[in-house]
Amino acid sequence: MLVSILVLLAVAYFLLSTRTGKATRAVSDNAPLAAASGIDVDRVIRIVWILGTLLAGLSGILWAYFRPGVSWDMGFQILLLVFAAVTLGGLGTAFGALVGSLIVGLFVELSTLWLPSDMKYVGALVILILVLLFRPQGILGRRERIG
Repeated sequence: MLVSILVLLAVAYFLLSTRTGKATRAVSDNAPLAAASGIDVDRVIRIVWILGTLLAGLSGILWAYFRPGVSWDMGFQILLLVFAAVTLGGLGTAFGALVGSLIVGLFVELSTLWLPSDMKYVGALVILILVLLFRPQGILGRRERIG
């Protein structure tokens, strides 16, 4: 848990306080405008892919530590919950993914108080469906016009 909290704080610091983090947010919002203002978009994208890969590897290590045993399909167990958390928080926002994962994680673990443990993942998907019905862009997502 301590490693997870430290990584969350490090990512938040990176996104909010460093030049590369600010460039990452700028490229995420509007890549052509970021390129026009002098940001090397390809370099930022490369850095984001590298950091994302490192974070995915760390999450795999932590998941293997939590659920002993490493196999080729060990991520499939939580794939639907990860999708629900990211979509619930808002696609394209790092802090939205954090908020969505906290909501989904707490609901899944606390739902075993009134639901059978086999059904705890269904509650997270019901929350996802309800939020998407009333706010399709997610909790922290921005409303965008398409077309």
